Amino acid sequence: MLLLLIAFVGGVLTVLSPCVLPVLPIVLSGTVGGQARPLGIIAGFVGSFVLLTLFFSSVVSALGLDPALLRWGAILLLLVFGLTLAVPAVQQRFEVLAARAVPRKQASERPGFVGGLLVGATLGLVWTPCVGPILASVTTLALSGTVTTFAALITLAYAAGVALPMFGVMQGGRALLRRVPALMNNLGRLQRSFGLILALFAVGMVFGLDRRLQTLIVEQFPYAQQLTFLEDGAQVKQQIRQNLR
Repeated sequence: MLLLLIAFVGGVLTVLSPCVLPVLPIVLSGTVGGQARPLGIIAGFVGSFVLLTLFFSSVVSALGLDPALLRWGAILLLLVFGLTLAVPAVQQRFEVLAARAVPRKQASERPGFVGGLLVGATLGLVWTPCVGPILASVTTLALSGTVTTFAALITLAYAAGVALPMFGVMQGGRALLRRVPALMNNLGRLQRSFGLILALFAVGMVFGLDRRLQTLIVEQFPYAQQLTFLEDGAQVKQQIRQNLR
């Protein structure tokens, strides 16, 4: 229970780390669009992050894939979603395709969920936070082909910790839009701006700019490493050795 709690708090603190700034536009994109888009982003992020952390190496090995293919897939999804926000014609086409994939009743009750799910899955794939000793140990186990129930719970707790403030940011942005008439009156332009930013972010990923920026930010803000202070205690490290075997 101690490790689960610390993993959850560690996930929350990760959002405060400057190394997540490069992916912030993806999170902020949840402030515009359908009502259920934030929930879709959270569901997509948690699902993809947990599965990829635990089973990435196994899936890549079993299918004989190049690990870089998943990143290129994420870039493509992000570019497409950016275009759906920035270009009305592309958005209409995307909505038609989404309506075919999702039952009409569900699509009408949860507008934006499918698009948010795709963005969240992409976010989970490109997420490279300043992880601490606990999640680093889980990743090491996964790479060796050893995935325990406790390791899965730890990863889920961490992802939930990240998702909580992430959801709060998106909901806060939506509340701000409703309270500021100037923003609401220009919602269309704001949505297109977010779409353009996401598309540019995808192009930057093609050249590895996101990774370079994350490395640069961590180097310039060394205090970010101090956010793992909860995981660096002697008792926690002992629990890691005992439970993550």
